[in-house]
Amino acid sequence: MNPFHRILEITILIILPLLILYTKSKWSTKEIIFNAIVLPLIWYITYAPIHELGHVIGCKIVGLEINDYQLFTRFWEGSFGFAFVDIKEGYGENIESFIVLIMPYLIDFFFLIIGFIVVYKNKFKVKNSFLFGLTFLFFVLRSNYDLLDNYIGYFFNHSDFVLAGKIVGNLNILIFIVLSLIIGFSLTLLIIKKYIFYPSAAINN
Repeated sequence: MNPFHRILEITILIILPLLILYTKSKWSTKEIIFNAIVLPLIWYITYAPIHELGHVIGCKIVGLEINDYQLFTRFWEGSFGFAFVDIKEGYGENIESFIVLIMPYLIDFFFLIIGFIVVYKNKFKVKNSFLFGLTFLFFVLRSNYDLLDNYIGYFFNHSDFVLAGKIVGNLNILIFIVLSLIIGFSLTLLIIKKYIFYPSAAINN
């Protein structure tokens, strides 16, 4: 993907929701600035490992042998977007490969459900600005980015969804992605709307 498009995507899907949430809150300016800088950095460092670990879990489930892997993008070498899990048998049009390919996105979907419970319902009554933003980032925004980024990559023939679509059908993949994104973006909007003036505003539901 074009670096400009990647930066635009990160800005819209990660940074902007955090800024909207924080600027509408009652947390201090110092807290907001700190979180707005640190949280995107945390997302960047952890995004690739979490995604690739999803593929590793898929390999373990179906019993495929991992030949090589790279969980972290080597940004210290100037590489900002490359991590991988390479299986010994190679990826083919079979159910084992499908499970390995789709597992990170099933985890994304599962995280969105957890995000609804942990963030939107706020079952743990988190009022610390950093922890609240971190849970929002980890369970909701990260999942939104992973799904949409790879869906966009699908149209450029560079995504896990390309081979997954050949295995189970492009329509089935499309339905899964659209459903997940509707849930993810709806949850993002609901959280931002609900937590205006938080934590001083009373949250009763």
